[in-house]
Amino acid sequence: MTRASLGHTGQPLRAGRATQIIYAAVLLAAITRVGAAFGGSTTLVEFAGAAWIAAFGGFLLVYGPMLVAQKPNWERRA
Repeated sequence: MTRASLGHTGQPLRAGRATQIIYAAVLLAAITRVGAAFGGSTTLVEFAGAAWIAAFGGFLLVYGPMLVAQKPNWERRA
């Protein structure tokens, strides 16, 4: 989702620090959710949900302004 957002907005295809934090939050959410399934802990499920919400909120903050801004001009100027 981040790569497509960067490509379609004309940005360099590079994961900056904020994007890396978003990736870490998603990974943390996934690992915690799997652990919660094996451990049966509702606290871990809630933590996993909070991590996912943080990741998606970060995506909205970082990529939202890019995605609603004016589209890049793909035509070459002569």
